[in-house]
Amino acid sequence: MTEPQRKPRAPEHPPEGYFAVRLRGLMNVGAGNVFASSVIAGLLLGYGVDYWLGTAPLAMLAGGLLGFIGGMHNAHRLMQAQQHDPNG
Repeated sequence: MTEPQRKPRAPEHPPEGYFAVRLRGLMNVGAGNVFASSVIAGLLLGYGVDYWLGTAPLAMLAGGLLGFIGGMHNAHRLMQAQQHDPNG
């Protein structure tokens, strides 16, 4: 009689420590800070262009929009990197 085949076990991960959980939370805060700083930087650069050219707040609005788009992209990239981290 043949022995039944055993399924290979998935590697067990050790329980996460206190600092690992806190570090993951800080990474989430970091993504929010990246988003906010991108929007603020876009607005400030747009304000500078408006001041230099003497235009209405067109460049400031365009800079804010580009900062918003870039901030969303960078925050999403950070969150995806955290999710696929083999150590976390």
